Amino acid sequence: MMSHGFLLFLFFLIIAVSSITTKNGTSSASHRFLRSTSENDTIEKEPQNGSMFKIRTTVFFFIYGFLVLLAFIGFLVWRLRRSKFQAQKNSSALANIYNDMRDTGEPIPEDLKNCPLNDKLEYLPYKKQYEIADENLEKSTVLGKGNFGIVRKGLLKMADPKTEEEEKKRLTVALKCELFNFRKFLFLKLPAAANQYDIAQTSMLASELRLMCAIGRFPNVLALVGAVTVDLRKGKLLIVTEYVDCGDLHKYLKDHRDIFEDHLVVDKSEPNSYLTPLSSKRKTYMFKTENGEQENMINESLESLTTSDLLSFGLQIANGMQYLASIPMVHRDLALRNVLLKKNKTIRIADFGMARKYEDNTSYYRTKKTKDAPVPVRWMSPEAFYGMRFTQQSDVWSFGICLYELFTLGGLPYPDIQSEDVYTYMQSGRRCEQPDHCHVELYDLMKLCWQQKPELRPTFNVIVEYFMEHMKKSAKQLLDYVEEMLRVEADTQRKLDDWISTDRSITAL
Repeated sequence: MMSHGFLLFLFFLIIAVSSITTKNGTSSASHRFLRSTSENDTIEKEPQNGSMFKIRTTVFFFIYGFLVLLAFIGFLVWRLRRSKFQAQKNSSALANIYNDMRDTGEPIPEDLKNCPLNDKLEYLPYKKQYEIADENLEKSTVLGKGNFGIVRKGLLKMADPKTEEEEKKRLTVALKCELFNFRKFLFLKLPAAANQYDIAQTSMLASELRLMCAIGRFPNVLALVGAVTVDLRKGKLLIVTEYVDCGDLHKYLKDHRDIFEDHLVVDKSEPNSYLTPLSSKRKTYMFKTENGEQENMINESLESLTTSDLLSFGLQIANGMQYLASIPMVHRDLALRNVLLKKNKTIRIADFGMARKYEDNTSYYRTKKTKDAPVPVRWMSPEAFYGMRFTQQSDVWSFGICLYELFTLGGLPYPDIQSEDVYTYMQSGRRCEQPDHCHVELYDLMKLCWQQKPELRPTFNVIVEYFMEHMKKSAKQLLDYVEEMLRVEADTQRKLDDWISTDRSITAL
């Protein structure tokens, strides 16, 4: 308030000096005019009046410049005081975020114990065993960027190497930090947590870290490796996760449509009738060559994409969601863009309901309830879209949409419907049509996931069981292969602790 009063005083002082000087100039001009009518004094006084005008003009500009300088100094003082106040406010906010992450031992209230993790986030602590020393990380290229964070590729050095070989080993990881800290990576001299938007970034990232600590590790869910929280009170937070090398599953399917091998063929055992259109005939899997030999069910090469791969991906997504539901946790944004693919064709479910920015927003729609925040209406259940109520049943609906994406090789749900009309389309009872590459039994599963009433939809336990029974009948070898692959992945995730443990016993090696 004092700074504002000082600036206001200077403003009126400048106006007063300007008006006085102008008045004096006008008076001098009138005086010269009257004196010029006097025949005796015209020649003698005119030079003196000219000198006085120059003196007054010089004085005016000197005073005016001095006042401008004072105003500038006052503005700098005001900005400094404001910055200092904002810095104190931000420091207090960051300290609160840091303290909220500590394990205080406070028990979760009884009425929240059976609720999803999302609803009891404030009671979830950060586990100190996940702490990583910043000097053990090497930061590399940018993998992606969203509204609230940057994901970079990095290398992790073992915290407690026991041999020379372990000293040299490096684990490729993904590093997620706040957007403003990314600007510091670009060598811009900006203060940490410079404004409230930056504080919001840090808070959201801290919440994501606490959530990932509580989720734990599972083969089809992106695993937390560790975090750097030592400078959190300065506005720096780094989450370290598994590095998944092939991007998201949606992009992979779209990019490899031209090499897709469809093993779903028309069932020749059905009676042939010219009245039945080809598109309506029942289809069955054909996993054998012309010689009757069983084909290799999964080709680990990413340059191979078959029906077997689609079945494997579908089962793995269901498997990951079954685990999340058992915790329990609601994902809120299940879609193939949030499913990551590894080189060995195992998948990781990621982005547990956190806000992200997508370059292609054509599948998003802004509702009155969400104001400016776009929501993925094509993947949302009616109750999630209309009432913003997210439950495991709404995740089941989204899983059905994921299956549609899978068997259309990355197709857009409701392709002929505008985003703003999708809700009306769903409310009328209409759903996505059966994809060409989808077995009728799996389309029946999709329709169960899209029941209007949430309580009529299957649970993820039922979905996994349904999927496994379907594969036992048609692709038993494929099911055995996927189960073995996931056992290997689970073992790989367990070994992540070796990289962050600071007290490894030699006997455990």
